[in-house]
Amino acid sequence: MNRLFSRRALMTVAAAVPIVSATAATQQERLLPVPDRTESFWLSERDQVLQNARTTEDLPKNADVVIVGSGLTGAMTSYHLYNEAEKKGKKIRVVMIEADEFCGGATARNGGHCKPMTIFGYRADAAKHGPEIANHLLTFEAAALGQYAEIVRKEDIDCDMHVTRAFDICFKEEDGINGKKDYEARKAAWGDDVRKQDLRVVDDPKVLEEITGIRGGYWGASYPAGHLWPYKLASALTHIGLRKGLNLQTHTPALSLGQSTSQPGEWEITTSRGTISTPSVIVATNAYTSGFLPEFKPLIFPVRGTVSSITPAPSHSYGSLPGPIKYTYGLRHGPGEVDYMIPRQGRGRIPGDGDRSIILGGAKGCFLKDVDIWYNNKNDNEQMPGAKEYFEGYMKKYFVSWNGNERGNVDRVWSGVLGYSSDLLPYVGEVPDKPGVFICAGFTGHGMPRIPGCTAALSTLAVSRLVDGTISPQAQTAFDSALPEPYHMTRERFESRVNLIKQAMGQGDKTQVDIAQADEAVLAARTAKAKL
Repeated sequence: MNRLFSRRALMTVAAAVPIVSATAATQQERLLPVPDRTESFWLSERDQVLQNARTTEDLPKNADVVIVGSGLTGAMTSYHLYNEAEKKGKKIRVVMIEADEFCGGATARNGGHCKPMTIFGYRADAAKHGPEIANHLLTFEAAALGQYAEIVRKEDIDCDMHVTRAFDICFKEEDGINGKKDYEARKAAWGDDVRKQDLRVVDDPKVLEEITGIRGGYWGASYPAGHLWPYKLASALTHIGLRKGLNLQTHTPALSLGQSTSQPGEWEITTSRGTISTPSVIVATNAYTSGFLPEFKPLIFPVRGTVSSITPAPSHSYGSLPGPIKYTYGLRHGPGEVDYMIPRQGRGRIPGDGDRSIILGGAKGCFLKDVDIWYNNKNDNEQMPGAKEYFEGYMKKYFVSWNGNERGNVDRVWSGVLGYSSDLLPYVGEVPDKPGVFICAGFTGHGMPRIPGCTAALSTLAVSRLVDGTISPQAQTAFDSALPEPYHMTRERFESRVNLIKQAMGQGDKTQVDIAQADEAVLAARTAKAKL
């Protein structure tokens, strides 16, 4: 990654500093990252240039665009902003501020899994939004794999990207029957898209076990998917931004936003290190959004999850039977209880060379009933109860012939904070009544197949307002056609107080939302009954 670091963008590496220079009580009350968070596998190779970086010793007084958040959303937004501005012949000054160390949040704690939704929830979405929008929600996610590959190829990024296939496996008959109905409904209405996405199903449980090496499955679906080292992708994109003039300021929490008193038409961001004025703000803070924009407190909630890294057992290594795991997985056990897995293929550009850790996340059955443990909870400095034991017994329970050690070959278990939106879909667009303030957040645990398309679409709007002084009709049309309509940051969604999160995770009144196929992203919990 050092090759991505330009001398032109030499940085001051900040010493470790407090997340907020305020009283302990204020820190506790404010929605900001907690200290001493659990260590994830993805942070085992931190970028030493970016980790505590400050491009300039002092926070700039102004900028054309301020991006709040340095995860994959912020990094990819900066990449698209510079590209869009270059197309218009505009040189822009972009400042990225981060409350903690660089990219230490959800991007560094997820499953590294680019797995789109292709079937589940189609009928519910068609009933609510109409068949065309329901299909767009699925084709939008399916396109992300190609978008990642295009950027990685074009910029020659070393982030362990691997294109393969995913298997969704339903262990319960009811879930399998519902999945099959969704598949048949989508195929009947959108057969060409189903064929283009190479979507296949397996009805025979014995055949499903033979193909996947997983026991106990009732029904399965397979389609193209991928995995990568998300932290390394975010850091590579940020280095590209630095070469173009990006100013990165870590350990600089954004505390509030108000209209500038000295620069009419601009916004003033108050941080722990001073203020910065800008006509354009892009909020990429996901779970922590309401700490900066309080109006999002009823709309985006911090929700805790847990993930592990596992060394392949001898039975699942080269030269053995059944050998290395080939696919990525979504393992569906019931409402809200979906585990996910990627089998890493090694380090760098040579598959099979270096560490081949399996990343396994989920374990929600251990803690879902204790709502306070996971809902509206930012404490990823604590382990989730029962998760370690769950992961240690997992591979032997489900994977045929697994012969790992007594700890299930588990190397590391960590916690992370996801940003769940109250209607289970991301908020993307300009915030109502705040011209020039854009949001791209609330990914509900399903950001990897959504972030590329969302950030590209949002950048079109942001650059148009910056260059044209307003959002041009052409930019608005491009945004509207690129992004599924239910993602748009409309006033209706902004003012809604419907909250489907607990019900979608099987912990509320099940009559209020269809949770039959809820997964990590709980996408299928959207129903015609929910008035957003």
